[in-house]
Amino acid sequence: MEYNFEELSYSFHLGNDKNKRNKAKKAAEKNVSGTTSFNHNAIQNVRDLGKVNNHNLRKYDNNQELIEIIRGSNDIIADVKEKYKEEFEDARKKYNQKQTRDDRKINDYFNKISNDDKHDLACEIIIELGNMEFWKDKPMIEKYKMVLVFEEQIIDLEKTVPQFKIVNAVVHFDESSPHLHIVGLPVKENCKTGMEKQIGKTTIFTRESLRIIQDEMRKACIKSFNKMYNLEANLKPKEKGRNNDIPSNQMEEHNQKKRELQNEIDNLKNEVNNLENTKKDVSQDIDNLNSEKENINDEIKEKKKKNRQIIIKDKAALLEENHKLKDELQEEKRRYRLLEFQYNSLKEKTDYLVEQAKKAIDKIPSFIREILERLFIYNNISLEFFKQRHDPEVIEQAKKEQERRRRLFAPKQPTIDFYEEDLELSKEKDDFDLSR
Repeated sequence: MEYNFEELSYSFHLGNDKNKRNKAKKAAEKNVSGTTSFNHNAIQNVRDLGKVNNHNLRKYDNNQELIEIIRGSNDIIADVKEKYKEEFEDARKKYNQKQTRDDRKINDYFNKISNDDKHDLACEIIIELGNMEFWKDKPMIEKYKMVLVFEEQIIDLEKTVPQFKIVNAVVHFDESSPHLHIVGLPVKENCKTGMEKQIGKTTIFTRESLRIIQDEMRKACIKSFNKMYNLEANLKPKEKGRNNDIPSNQMEEHNQKKRELQNEIDNLKNEVNNLENTKKDVSQDIDNLNSEKENINDEIKEKKKKNRQIIIKDKAALLEENHKLKDELQEEKRRYRLLEFQYNSLKEKTDYLVEQAKKAIDKIPSFIREILERLFIYNNISLEFFKQRHDPEVIEQAKKEQERRRRLFAPKQPTIDFYEEDLELSKEKDDFDLSR
């Protein structure tokens, strides 16, 4: 499928309650209402965690067909409680052993943080690549590929922020664009006061660390996206966020705009009343169309149901293929380790044999050592050439063959009798001295 775009937007949002900051409290003192309109989407207690659980897992409408859980279970509250025990239980027990007063002991660290308004119980990060304009014309099969991109984002986040322990991660496909909800625990260690291991959002996520984290995650996300979709897309530059708080010196202007908007609303209501009167005139036509509308709605529902089934099958096929590739990769790694082990074992044995062979060569006669040296050191000399030049048996055989041919083609000579002394002298000259 072709993608027509220049740059993609990327969002990495950490939930927080800006109303608790000193800046927000000072602003609230100047506002007429005594409050601010800063964001509040932090997970401060178990009630907030329940809201996140219902939203992320679509518990409020039981519509879970267009979400994908890629980390954790279908109960975020249970996942967070289990992670609290895994991360903090040992530290809690050590802390209690040092306390002499029972009222200072911590019975349940999860409940303690939930009831403490100074700390967030957990953190939620929302990641989105591409806006509504980019995804609006894309088929669901293309959107589902983002599951693999977001799986890599989770791995990249764990590498970038190892102190953030991811508990649950869900991908949503039922909104304007695919996006990832991550719930986790920021854990700080080696604490000087209290438990040696504690929840620590403000320690882990500072303004500077968030800037670094966002930069790293942006680069990793577009890399994963281009690999998955076989593209060469770029990201839009980062943008600073804005809030909607209204200072006191602008409140009067705000109220004036509010009154103007109210007048417009009243005018629109009058128009609506006129339209209602017109509606009565065409009510009969509407009644006639209702029957056709119901038939069309039934047909649309049936088509949506079939499309959803096809999407889920395609999604299952992609995930199955992904698992298969992962298994194959593990098998290849196992084979490589086995071959590496076999190679190291054979190399060790070969080195030992070569060492022993060198020791043995030093002990054999000089002639045989010369043969081995010439064969193995001067390996540019062929074996046949070496035999003809240095092997006594081959040299003697060549001489005999040469003598035989000479006699075969030489003219007949009279037989000459030799004295015994001459024969003995001839034998001595023909002896082959191996020491030379």
